[in-house]
Amino acid sequence: MKRVFNLFVFCFVGALLFAQSNVSNTISVNIQKEVKPAILEIVEGSVRFVDPSGNNAIDANETCRILFSVKNTGVGDGYNCVAKIKGVGSTTGVSFADKKLSIIRKGSVMDVELPIVASMNTVDGNVNFMISVDEPMGFGTGDFELAVNTRQFVSPLLQVVDYTITGVGGSVLEKKKPFDLQLLLQNVKPGLAENVDVRITYPQGVFLLGGNEQEKFSTIAAGETKSLEYSFIVNQNYTQNEIPIDVEIKEKYGKYAENKRVVLKLNQTLASSKIVIDSKEERIGNIEIASLTSDVDKNIPVSGAKNDKTFAVIIANENYQNEANVPFALNDGNVFNEYCAKTLGIPSENIHFVRDASLNNLKREINWLNSVLKSYRGEAKAIFYYAGHGVPNESNKSAYLLPIDGFGSDLTTGYKLDDLYATLGDVESQGVTVFLDACFSGAKREGDMMSAGRAIAIKVKKNAPVGNMVVFSAAQSDETAYQNNKEKHGMFTYYLLKKLQDTDGNVSYGELSDYIIKEVSQRSIVLNGKSQTPSVTPSPALVEDWKSWTLK
Repeated sequence: MKRVFNLFVFCFVGALLFAQSNVSNTISVNIQKEVKPAILEIVEGSVRFVDPSGNNAIDANETCRILFSVKNTGVGDGYNCVAKIKGVGSTTGVSFADKKLSIIRKGSVMDVELPIVASMNTVDGNVNFMISVDEPMGFGTGDFELAVNTRQFVSPLLQVVDYTITGVGGSVLEKKKPFDLQLLLQNVKPGLAENVDVRITYPQGVFLLGGNEQEKFSTIAAGETKSLEYSFIVNQNYTQNEIPIDVEIKEKYGKYAENKRVVLKLNQTLASSKIVIDSKEERIGNIEIASLTSDVDKNIPVSGAKNDKTFAVIIANENYQNEANVPFALNDGNVFNEYCAKTLGIPSENIHFVRDASLNNLKREINWLNSVLKSYRGEAKAIFYYAGHGVPNESNKSAYLLPIDGFGSDLTTGYKLDDLYATLGDVESQGVTVFLDACFSGAKREGDMMSAGRAIAIKVKKNAPVGNMVVFSAAQSDETAYQNNKEKHGMFTYYLLKKLQDTDGNVSYGELSDYIIKEVSQRSIVLNGKSQTPSVTPSPALVEDWKSWTLK
């Protein structure tokens, strides 16, 4: 019995060993699987750097992207692949990270995007990025190198750099008459302004007729300008002489914008037309401050002199009833008026400034100046300034000033230039100076003819001043007295004012004459392609003495 049991045990153990051996052999055979790897390549020409500003650099506070495509050329799908990115160089403030990819099927192409986020702390420099795609079995791509510049934060600065007010039905700001306010907003620093919000507030008694109290702009680039336009009216109950308009400006960071208070005054002169502004951008480091007005309209020199024996009549005819308007004539007269008061020191009561003068206005003011000179018995000086249309007499070639109610075809409605010279020159005085920003050829400031039936300019005879008089004329007898669109003035008046500004009014007539003739002649050829040659004509009695005269 014992032998039988031992034999049974021996057989059982043998059977177990035999079975174990068979199992082991079976597992060994099943492990030998066929390998089907994914083989990855970065598609040639697919790597791109994309930035919101479009300057091909990583700017502070900007989120950029590196885009590329990866192709699986293997016989199997790509599982658990990772887009890898490394950066060497100026990485301060610049963050980026690897990205796990979904399955890259065999024979397919996958587009990959890797974000690059720059903070406020980004510095100027360069980052060399190495991008690749890892595949777990070692069949990933090689490294692709991409060099990108980094730029530190550059702040913007939003300012209202200029403004102008325009009349709807008159030449001065009055109650119960609508007027337009045009603001020029500009980013004057190299940084990009984002999320810009502009709001205006105004006092009770002033009503907004047109425009929006709040304006929004997603971005304003360096040097870019925005024209903001509003229409207002002041009611009869408004008791103040000034109208403050407050402009609040905000941008993304809340600290790179300057608020502005624009103070308008009742009875101030209005511009005749709005300025068309083309929004523009300028390169960093080359930002020119934009303007709705000329440089001579600002920073007018203030003199301590007091010319209480100098009297001035200023006629600015822009809005004609029967003929084409004269662009910028009101601005010419208004700014010349300020130079007379501030720079030349002429008391305000000695200055008669008439906007859009009728024939009777012209006669009255010229007669007033004649009467003043007579009453001072040779101890006073006079200035007569005129901006507007001049017209020729085709039969005898004489010249006329044209009032705003006159007709270019009817000379009886004009004021003869010879009569002006006789009325002011036949009176004893310290000197009479006449400035004429007009031409007498029949042309408009824009260069074409006032009359549609006249094809050529008329060459008028040269009128001779009399007495103690000097006449500065904007153009020769058959030329056009052009406007300067950029400066919003007549060409002649602009350079007259420019010389007064540059010299604080301390300039001799000889020097003033040389400057105006040279500058106007040169700029007219450049801007208009046609000649405009100012002239200075003294009365015969003065010979060369007039050259030492001064306006102060």
